[in-house]
Amino acid sequence: MRRRTRRLQPNRRRGGILFGLLVSALVVGCVAITVGMYVARNVRVQTTSRNSDYVSIDTPVGHFSIHAHDKGAVPADIPIYPGARPMHDSGGGAVFQWDSNDGAHNGGFAVSGSEMMTSDRLGKVVDYYRTQLPNWIIVNDREGGVHFEFHEGGYKHIIGIRERYDGTHIGVASIGEPASN
Repeated sequence: MRRRTRRLQPNRRRGGILFGLLVSALVVGCVAITVGMYVARNVRVQTTSRNSDYVSIDTPVGHFSIHAHDKGAVPADIPIYPGARPMHDSGGGAVFQWDSNDGAHNGGFAVSGSEMMTSDRLGKVVDYYRTQLPNWIIVNDREGGVHFEFHEGGYKHIIGIRERYDGTHIGVASIGEPASN
């Protein structure tokens, strides 16, 4: 009796899948290198700093700029709690502006904020803002703080009040069109 031996042949399917994955990875790598070279040649970034920080990014489709500032963080129409003192290095803002080359997709927005602190209790601070800002929405959060919110004309103002071990913290933020902050 003669014994038949089977000769093991390599699995052609496995080789085809591995070859396909290798070729795909090579194509993706080439595309990534091409895109990287295009961006490096066509995008210019400039930064300056003089009492404020400014970043300018020129691209083939338009211009993006960011202007950060330390002053004017509390909008003029938001009252500051009497006796509240600003927290160290807590105020500032930034204006983001996009100008497309075709002029059809221009836009921008501004963000500003600051944090203040008082030794008064949370309830007294909340009562003050309820009286000063009667048309604002009042939201109690899960951690025991209170938020006042106001939305109008393309901008949003938020006042967050939270009591902590060292006093009551008052955070003010404004988000909207550059002229509104």
